[in-house]
Amino acid sequence: MREIYTRDLEAFTNKLSEQATAVNDQVHQAINAFNQVDTQIAAKVSAEDENVNRLANEIEKEAYRLIALQQPVAEDLRLIFSVINISSDLERMGDHAVSIAKNIERVDGEVEKVDSLAAIINEMAQLTLEMMDQVMTAFINRDKDQARIIAEKDEQLDANLKKLYKQSAARMENDRDIINSGINYLSIGNSLERIGDYVTNICERIIYLEDATIVDLNL
Repeated sequence: MREIYTRDLEAFTNKLSEQATAVNDQVHQAINAFNQVDTQIAAKVSAEDENVNRLANEIEKEAYRLIALQQPVAEDLRLIFSVINISSDLERMGDHAVSIAKNIERVDGEVEKVDSLAAIINEMAQLTLEMMDQVMTAFINRDKDQARIIAEKDEQLDANLKKLYKQSAARMENDRDIINSGINYLSIGNSLERIGDYVTNICERIIYLEDATIVDLNL
């Protein structure tokens, strides 16, 4: 009986990894759409959101089933609740990828690209994707020390967003014709920064999973 339960828990966490892979792909594709100003790629990001949401629903239902039928002990309960919360964070990250894609679809090549702002967006995107990759590895390895290191990178995202705001505001002040372009860059930057916040939430879950202690790394 315990062997079946162990297999069920493994399948449960594997589904979370599947969801994480799907969200990671969404963010990759959203940034590709941004760089190529490609509405077809952007549309794929939005379409993939249905799969991400489906996986989130399946994870939630399986969590309830495991709790009801297996009466898990404290350590397993922490895992189950952590997976539910991480899945919710992943779903929101996917929503922000869709938000980036919708910005591309709305613009559709009509807004002039600003290289200096695009460079900040790409720097933020690279860091966000790096954090997303690393946090799931930390979860699989239950590596709370690595989780803290990953969370610290969110400060760099915040700094880049401030730089994006400063440069966008200066450009929009000097040239009213690029206001739409500036707003578009700020919206994408905000989405990437929010994804970083959700990665930090996952880092907190990893620490909770190991120490049974709730910490706040979003300081």
